[in-house]
Amino acid sequence: MRRETGTVSASASPAGMPISLWLAVPLVLAAATGSAYLGARWMAESLRAKLALRPPVILLDMAGAVRGVGPEQLGAAVAHQKEQAKRLAAGGFLALDAQAVIAAPPELYLAPDAIPEGAGDSRR
Repeated sequence: MRRETGTVSASASPAGMPISLWLAVPLVLAAATGSAYLGARWMAESLRAKLALRPPVILLDMAGAVRGVGPEQLGAAVAHQKEQAKRLAAGGFLALDAQAVIAAPPELYLAPDAIPEGAGDSRR
């Protein structure tokens, strides 16, 4: 018995793949890349919207504020720091004690007595 071999069709490439498959692969890759980009952009916008609703954070060094203060002035120094924290909160900040924070960028730390007296009086 004799087998007949098929002839190569005109739409086949030299590697044996049809031309439509050669066109489909780049189109599928382009579609996948585009959808990944749009998904990442949507997630970033969602994160930005959530972060915009959160208050800015300030870390107060309460221990540094009372360091070197005598025992008779300790109560007044703590009261002054608490008053500064209340003014910051009134201005829309979240004021945390720096001793309770494990790690944070240095720009979040506020030096003792760095808040001007009029700060925080205006509401958002």
